Amino acid sequence: MNVKRSLRTKLIFQYMVIVIVCMLVIPTAISELLDRQFRGFATDRLRENEVEIAEFFAKMYIENGSWHGCSFFPRGSDFLRWPMVMVQLFDADGIEVRSYSRMMKREGHHNKNPQPMVFKGDLVVSSREIVIDGVRVGEVRFTCLPFNNSPEGGFLRKFNRIMYYAVALMLVIAAMIAVFMAYRISRPVLNAAKRAQQISHGKYRMEDRMESDITELQALIDSVDRLGDSLEAQEELRKRLLSDIAHELRNPVTIIKSHLEAIEDGVWEPTPERIRLTVSEVDRLSQLICEVEKLTYIESAGHSLALENIDATSVIERAALVFDPLYKNKGVELKRDIEPNVMMVMDGAKIRQVIENLLSNALRYTDPGGTVSVSMHSDADEMRIDVADSGIGIAKEDLPYIFERFYRTDVSRARTSGGIGIGLAIVKAIVEAHDGTITVTSVHGEGSRFTVRIPRKNRE
Repeated sequence: MNVKRSLRTKLIFQYMVIVIVCMLVIPTAISELLDRQFRGFATDRLRENEVEIAEFFAKMYIENGSWHGCSFFPRGSDFLRWPMVMVQLFDADGIEVRSYSRMMKREGHHNKNPQPMVFKGDLVVSSREIVIDGVRVGEVRFTCLPFNNSPEGGFLRKFNRIMYYAVALMLVIAAMIAVFMAYRISRPVLNAAKRAQQISHGKYRMEDRMESDITELQALIDSVDRLGDSLEAQEELRKRLLSDIAHELRNPVTIIKSHLEAIEDGVWEPTPERIRLTVSEVDRLSQLICEVEKLTYIESAGHSLALENIDATSVIERAALVFDPLYKNKGVELKRDIEPNVMMVMDGAKIRQVIENLLSNALRYTDPGGTVSVSMHSDADEMRIDVADSGIGIAKEDLPYIFERFYRTDVSRARTSGGIGIGLAIVKAIVEAHDGTITVTSVHGEGSRFTVRIPRKNRE
């Protein structure tokens, strides 16, 4: 069973796991390293002390000539150094000559009755021979505290105890930081999730804008806000579309109904002229239905491309040739600047549809006496097609939306000239299916220029 947890819980848990692992590994490694270093240091120092004491007794033997007579030996054990607790001197026969042990001192400077120290636990015993001129004359035996009972060991234990306290304190601090960080990170995500939920319920705009100082979270918030704005715009376009379709359907249906009722009531005679008028309204209704059917084509415009190596020049020339009569009837000049013999791997029928849609839009929004030019040039990387007109142009605030489905820059004019605002959406879908791009530049009242770029590619 996959148990669901909140983002905040997971962040706290993962952060604490990382902290705990680090707190266990790092202090353990430090403790082990210090233990090795201190043990090595203590061992080296002990060996140096042993050599020094053995050399001291050897010197005493040379000066005295034998071990007999103890006046030359030091009286106290002050020369013993920790962790040595006892030093025993034996002659060549193994008979103890003298021994020294640490004395426990009472507090204060005056200690008249020193007592031997009592040591618990295992002691470490080592020995070193005294050899003079190649002859073994004696042996020094050293009894030492184990490392754990030495001052170095005590210091290390104290250090470890302090370090463990510090680790415990750091874990508490880390837990507080984890809760704080998880809250800071999860709050914008939760707010973004709530924002998305509100968008799904139709509330596209928020009064208070969310902010985050984390780049990725701010990108998420901005994406959700853009989604809301886009859905709101699409909703407005959908409402406008439904209103336009209702308006366009109502007129022909009303006219057809009134004509048929007049004929049925005997008010009108079913003359050929009146029947033709009714049929024309039916044709108008049929054309509107065809426009609505094109909506589904937008989704499939970029699929099932019939790619082939064809003459792009002839495709564009034929598209322009079809519009020559329409341009002449309206009194708009159609200019051409088309590079000859350009071969491209593309879907000729759909690229022709792109040109026809652009030429149709240019004609629709260019007044009599104006000009429209279509040009095509290519290089080793791409083919570029430009359709420019001297028409009414596009307002600056409309430019970002003209390739959105159902969007029309001039609703009243578009309603009288036909179309429901899907032509440029289809154009964009076809161009992008060819891995191309389409851009537009326009000045309101002076005209527009649409630029299509199709990259060259080998036929797959």
